[in-house]
Amino acid sequence: MKDATRRRTLLSVGSVGSLALAGCLDAGGADRETATDGTDDDTDDERIDEDVSYDVFQIGPASRPTWAEGDGSAPGFVALLESGELPWMIDDLDAVEGFEEWFTETDFDESVIVFVGTVGSNTCYDEVSVSDVTLSSMTVGDGNDETVAITGTAAAADTSDGMEACGDAVTYPSAFVRVTGDDLPSVAAFEITNAWGETRDVDTTGGVTDPETLPGYVRPSHDPKTIPGALECADDGFVRHWSPDDEIAWGDVRDDGEPTLAMRVQNPQYDGDDERRALEFERGDEVRVSMHNVSGGTVETGNSHKYGLEVLTDDGWMDVRVIADGTPVGYTDEALAHSPGEGVEWTFELTEDGVLAGHVHEDLLAVCPELKAGRYRFVFWGVIGEKSLAVAFDYVN
Repeated sequence: MKDATRRRTLLSVGSVGSLALAGCLDAGGADRETATDGTDDDTDDERIDEDVSYDVFQIGPASRPTWAEGDGSAPGFVALLESGELPWMIDDLDAVEGFEEWFTETDFDESVIVFVGTVGSNTCYDEVSVSDVTLSSMTVGDGNDETVAITGTAAAADTSDGMEACGDAVTYPSAFVRVTGDDLPSVAAFEITNAWGETRDVDTTGGVTDPETLPGYVRPSHDPKTIPGALECADDGFVRHWSPDDEIAWGDVRDDGEPTLAMRVQNPQYDGDDERRALEFERGDEVRVSMHNVSGGTVETGNSHKYGLEVLTDDGWMDVRVIADGTPVGYTDEALAHSPGEGVEWTFELTEDGVLAGHVHEDLLAVCPELKAGRYRFVFWGVIGEKSLAVAFDYVN
């Protein structure tokens, strides 16, 4: 019973998390510049011979964005906006004087907007210096083939006059770059330099969150110790909750080979790094399952109640929950938008009552028979697409 709602076109690529703006913002745009690509690259795409123009709107510094989480090694991040929908990266648009007017006057039939963020070493770094915006043929992401991309350079800019005191705090200035031209590509790649002089080429083919850095595990790498027989309920008045009949994606679902949603399971009772121990739960333990949007664009799913808790039996995967025969149990069909880095978290206690707590149909469901030791999987069938997303763990009872 999958969602009938279709996924909307992604609005951004390689974006950062929501920005909580702080302090007084410089809401003025830079002067419009025209850039031409003088490359002699041998390419069949004639777009690199076209002129592009661009103008810059400074957003100013913000609190630590999602892309700067983890080891903090990235000097910056970029995003590409191809829609007139107001960008999600800014929490409080009203705090940025003039931005909404600047943004809404953009004609997206002839322009796109590139969001650029970087890192400053003190509070005087409150802008992003943008230059050399043009079209270039280059290799981006993990691919081997060249593609035409919007390219440019960006650097953290100290706007002080040398007389003022700079606060000892890391800043995250950002800017929007409106690029205008004919047949603009849907990829951007900027050379970004932070305040410490660290430079890296950053493109919009990656996501804001690296799935490899997410806490938790996908599923045990070893075979289950116990496989119970098919679940049977002594009360004939119940029928088993359905299990998804579509294909299962373990750990992440992908679009054109790139992960969009990633799911992990965590054991709050254990803080070690042994996979087998981390994925073993006892009765009464809390299980924590999280799902994140690891792409660079908005991803939609169904609501968070569209999940199953199943155990592997000798008759296949079966949901531990049952429903009174003849009782209608339905789920609303809607699309919930998740910005890059955002997602859903589920927590439940491994008891018969605990696995039902908080579910929209908690009063209509029951666990029958009691939870049995074995390999369990949490499967979210609210993914909009061909596959359901799952993680697994062992219940040792």
